[in-house]
Amino acid sequence: MFSQEEFSKNQFIEKKIPFEVRSINEENAIHIAFNIDDKFFMQMGVTVVSILENNKDKCFSFHVFCDGISDDNLAKVKQLAEKYQQNFYVYIMDMKPFQTFHIKTKHFSRVTYLRSVMPKILKPLTDKYLYMDADMLCVGDISEITSIDLEGYPFAAASETPQAVAYKTSFLHQKSGKHFNDGLMWIDIAEWEKEQITEKIFSYQGADPRRFSGQSQDIMNLVLDGEIKFIDRRFNGGSDKGILIYHFCGRNKPWHMVISERDKLWRHYLDLSPWPSLPDPLPPKEPSHYYNYKLLMELAWRKKEIIKTFECMFWYSILKIQFKLMGK
Repeated sequence: MFSQEEFSKNQFIEKKIPFEVRSINEENAIHIAFNIDDKFFMQMGVTVVSILENNKDKCFSFHVFCDGISDDNLAKVKQLAEKYQQNFYVYIMDMKPFQTFHIKTKHFSRVTYLRSVMPKILKPLTDKYLYMDADMLCVGDISEITSIDLEGYPFAAASETPQAVAYKTSFLHQKSGKHFNDGLMWIDIAEWEKEQITEKIFSYQGADPRRFSGQSQDIMNLVLDGEIKFIDRRFNGGSDKGILIYHFCGRNKPWHMVISERDKLWRHYLDLSPWPSLPDPLPPKEPSHYYNYKLLMELAWRKKEIIKTFECMFWYSILKIQFKLMGK
């Protein structure tokens, strides 16, 4: 377990790359943080563009924590900073301190655990910040979140769905019967530090992965067990009713295919970003996307779109055979 002295050394950062286009001391700046790997910079960029396009009267500092970044993505972050005249900071992190945290799902990364040390890194810069997953869209005034009174809690977050709460709290043996989604958190750094949340999260290093159904979110819920400020799911949700922040946390992603107005909106903000547009609404014709074609086939059949149904059926069949031949 890390000692307080080890945390104070701030050894987690290998390199910090700033793109500062305005004063770093602006009092009203809203600080927003992400943790991603290099494959997810496009999605983060779309989230950022959606925030900036809907909050043109505000000042931001964006903090991007990652385990590495390509020259191309770094150049595009610089383009974002210059286009919108907002500050960006890229932190390339030392991942060694996170290697004994469990990985529950093979395609996930340990970068999810970087959110646990953000308060220690950001506290010289701000009292509060907003953590966001990169697969989100903001469609309104972000100050609806950043003006929330935390009432002495270390952060605010939205609950999971009732079905997910019932399963998660039972599986994790949470006493509170409450379970939040850590994909969006409005964080008070002083309260976080006072409760030593980072240290408590690190106490779960090396724990048996069978104890968990997920990754960082499970650990954070065990550490806090309901002792946070719960906010409405319109701040971290997927329905269209009064939504402020869409969260594309399901299996079907808008960068894979377009099946809803929300997906079209995500593509719209992609078009405004420095990353290349994705004009084809169909999924990539790759074996790992066979299940997407099955979904599209079923949707087209219900809409009586016969040609599209057979087109999707064809690709579903071909790609599933290829997937099986690959031994997946």
